[in-house]
Amino acid sequence: MFPPDMALLAAERALAAAATPASELTLLVFTSVHRHGHRPYWSVTSWLQDRLGCRQATPMAVSQGCNGQMLMLQVAASLLRGQGGGTALVVAADRFSASGFERFTADYDILFGDGGAAAVLTLEGDGHRTRQRPCWHVLGAHTVSAPELEALHRDASPCAATPETTADDHDIRAVKRRFVTEHGKDIISKRTRQAVGEIREVLLPSGYDLRLRHIAYPHLGRRLLEENYFPELPPTADRTLRTFGSEVGHLGSGDQIAGLDHIARTGGTVPGDRVLLLGAGAGFTWTGMLLERI
Repeated sequence: MFPPDMALLAAERALAAAATPASELTLLVFTSVHRHGHRPYWSVTSWLQDRLGCRQATPMAVSQGCNGQMLMLQVAASLLRGQGGGTALVVAADRFSASGFERFTADYDILFGDGGAAAVLTLEGDGHRTRQRPCWHVLGAHTVSAPELEALHRDASPCAATPETTADDHDIRAVKRRFVTEHGKDIISKRTRQAVGEIREVLLPSGYDLRLRHIAYPHLGRRLLEENYFPELPPTADRTLRTFGSEVGHLGSGDQIAGLDHIARTGGTVPGDRVLLLGAGAGFTWTGMLLERI
């Protein structure tokens, strides 16, 4: 199944779970980090528009690394507030198989998985919509950017890829080794912990919230999480979704919404519980979003 097909399936399921007809969408966003299976000029978002039947929605495709979906959820929330309401659908989908990308060895401490994830974000006033599954209130969101780390994923030969060859042979490990040789390894860990710490201070100012039940981290290897993420966040959450992440792999930009869906399907929360979503992606950016079950 190609990324557009996974995106469509995830979008349809998300709209059904939110009891939201596609005709109500005001914004449709597609995010990915790898190939979508077609020529670069083709618009996945417009294809989704046609299949979903939401021609009135503003279409947008975003490539902001593995933080793309989280970042666009925050942007979508700001846009909806600015226009006084509306509904956004933010979809992420990636397929790392059927290409030259080596999902098991392309990066350090990261195994890449194929999948799609979609989230419906609504700013409404009536509160009467019937939903089939748990829904969440966005309490806050915060993004931290560290553009000095962009070279961590920049190929030394950006013009090597062509529409015929694509960039499937991109060696992430080689690029990271060059960056570490030039700048040292500590800067990556230092900036990550600073960013996660800033997100914690903004979204969890008390530092201790008994209502926080889950933290949905990026699906990274255990060493990366233990060194860069776990030390900066409160240990009060009784589940980190690390087991789930290790089972499905790193889904490009869809880790957090896929994790939230897993929580909903497994009945891991009750009204009043809170969940922290934490995304991270090349650029470098980190986005945190604090949700409360309602």
